[in-house]
Amino acid sequence: MALSAPVGFASSDLVYQENFSGTALGSDWHTYITSKAANGWPWNTNGSGGSTPGGPYNADYDVPSQVSVSNGTLDLTAVRQPISGVNQGGTAQTFPVTSGAVSSYGNFEFNGGYLQISMKAPSGDGAWPGLWLMPGNGAGSGDNFELDIQEGGFTGSGPADQNFSWHLHGPSGWVGNTIDSGIDLTAGFHTYGIYWDPGKSITWYLDGKQMAQVTSAQAAIPDEPMQLMMNNGVANSNASGWHTALDSSTPSSMRMQIDQVQLYQKAGSGDTVTGANVSPQTISSTSTTPSTTQPAVTQPAVTQPAVTQVAASPTTGIEHTGDAITLTVGFNKAVTVTGTPALSLNDGGTARYVGGSGTNALTFRTTVAPTDTNTSALAITGVNLPSGASIKDASGIAANLSGAVKTFSGLQIDPVLPAVTQATASPGTGTEHVGDAVTLTLGFNEAVAVSGTPTLSLNNGATATYVGGSGTGALNFRTTVASTDTNTSALAITGVNLPNGASIKDASGVAANLARAVKTFSGLHVVTSSTAPSTPTTTPTTPTTPATPTTPPSIAPVLTIADPTLNVSGLGGTVDLGVKVTTTDPNDVVTVKVTGLPRYERITDKLDGKTFAGKNITLTAAQVDSGLTLQSNYKGAAHPVATLTLTATAKDPVTGAVATASPRTIAVTDPRPAATTTSPRVIAQTDHQHAPATSLGSSATRGLAWLHEHRNLVAGPTTTFAPRNSAMADHPLATGTATASLASQSFAVLNQYLAGHSGHVDPGQIVASLSNGANWNHDSYLTRPQH
Repeated sequence: MALSAPVGFASSDLVYQENFSGTALGSDWHTYITSKAANGWPWNTNGSGGSTPGGPYNADYDVPSQVSVSNGTLDLTAVRQPISGVNQGGTAQTFPVTSGAVSSYGNFEFNGGYLQISMKAPSGDGAWPGLWLMPGNGAGSGDNFELDIQEGGFTGSGPADQNFSWHLHGPSGWVGNTIDSGIDLTAGFHTYGIYWDPGKSITWYLDGKQMAQVTSAQAAIPDEPMQLMMNNGVANSNASGWHTALDSSTPSSMRMQIDQVQLYQKAGSGDTVTGANVSPQTISSTSTTPSTTQPAVTQPAVTQPAVTQVAASPTTGIEHTGDAITLTVGFNKAVTVTGTPALSLNDGGTARYVGGSGTNALTFRTTVAPTDTNTSALAITGVNLPSGASIKDASGIAANLSGAVKTFSGLQIDPVLPAVTQATASPGTGTEHVGDAVTLTLGFNEAVAVSGTPTLSLNNGATATYVGGSGTGALNFRTTVASTDTNTSALAITGVNLPNGASIKDASGVAANLARAVKTFSGLHVVTSSTAPSTPTTTPTTPTTPATPTTPPSIAPVLTIADPTLNVSGLGGTVDLGVKVTTTDPNDVVTVKVTGLPRYERITDKLDGKTFAGKNITLTAAQVDSGLTLQSNYKGAAHPVATLTLTATAKDPVTGAVATASPRTIAVTDPRPAATTTSPRVIAQTDHQHAPATSLGSSATRGLAWLHEHRNLVAGPTTTFAPRNSAMADHPLATGTATASLASQSFAVLNQYLAGHSGHVDPGQIVASLSNGANWNHDSYLTRPQH
């Protein structure tokens, strides 16, 4: 659309005009965003000409390919196409939208005057078209100001496509607002303008209608050359609450169109302009001084309500389940609340609005729940406006809530309140008499630390005194039955005492809830009277008076064995012993003694990989609980069974009292090693069935000679053996071979038998011994008497 001179200016006051004629972008424009602080280089460049503001709310990255000129319009097109870029922190990231932007840095710059731009805004969730000014090459230094002529897509009192948003950011802060224009700004071209009187005031216009004004009494007004930037931005989900955001409904392509840019300056005003499209200025005979009479102010300046501060009560400390926290959000003006806004918190909880509507301070409250997450510093991560809830000023302008995001250093969340969860007794049942010790254990839902000496009150009139467990989730107390105690059919804890400043607290210093320590132990009797039942005896004995113990005895540990019968598979095989040891007093020194370990077996712990051997070894509780592995290297022919005996002992390091648990046993069976087998040779019974019983004589030499003659009765591998009888040392069989493994054992037993007997040996006995060796039980066939 063709622009005409604004009210108060004549056509002769036009000093700059860009019509975007032709098919290429003019020399006044760069295809990236830049500023004085960047020395004209692209913001957050990816090295390929791209740029972006790169803040936490930007979904777009701008590249030259998305900038085009045709039919007298400048087109900046945003498409849903991921692109690699760089964010504000200098970190590479992928942006979901590829878009376009232009800037006039170093080419078209001006200081003062009336700037107007004809633009058709894009439509769609997340669409964020921007027309804005920043210091140009001719400015002093740095980016002291940002002047937003229009930012589309902000949420407020009207639909986002109708909202007109203006801002001025400067060294003294910022002012701005979002106004419902009542017009769909995406339906066609509209004229956006500012009248800038350097150092004095800025007035915003939409289609010639004044929308807002800021004077130097409200904020610092720039007085230095500024450049114009135009970009088709897109907001991500971080902007939800104050701007529409990119989502599944966002169009795949959104186009922002600009068809004309004009700048008007009064002759003699002192305003300046540079650029290729600058025209010589002529003085209009009808002009007046715009800074005093034009354009006319038709409405007062409007300030958008915004969060200025956030506070928490309490401000520091550790809050647990059930504790309430109040969060106060302060604004720059009074606001009105509808519905129930809420604050999202980093512990997974939510603070809901409780009051303050009509003032400039809104209060929200949260109560710590057991499902909340431990948090070292509670933080507000966002503001939620569910089901039409809103926070607006008296004129209906929605508040900018971005300042509500805040972290409260030192305000910690620990949902778990330390508390007793169970109470147990050892022994758990039975009848305890004078001198007997009872250990009572309180279990907690987390580790607790003990200071001083807490005690437990008991229903027999006695007291159980704390003996250990600080730093764990179980505290042990001990009582010794005294003659002054009351007979009790069921011992009970009636209360917990914390004398002389004693305490039970968790790691954060919160006192534990001890209510569940009160408990009755059914079946645990205490008998101290002379009428207590005694064990009947057949022979009168002289009763002895038990000595009063001077120190509480130690409680025997509990040894647990998963399986008392184990088998080792194969030579060098291993098996887990499955042994664990526990004690009710963590201060006791607990050891486990293992006896009966044969020389061909070894035990290795998983704590430090240490290996133990010998018939009598001692292990620490830590070594036992780490896991014990038994390895066997048995090479014999039988199935030997080794019986291991394990005994657990606890010693109190303070009193020296020792308690030993009843021994437990584990039977470990070793296998016969695998051997190569061949088909046995057939022996004809006629060879020896009629041999006389005296055929071997009574000497070992004749018996071995016969055996040597028939050494191949049993087929299989051979092995060398040496007879134990020295009288046989010269016999040929002494250096010969015999059946492997099984035969070797038989020869040795036979040698012993012949050395100790002068009687007759039946040859069939030897044959049967060799051929049926697999059925012997440790060669009992040869060693038992024969008739």
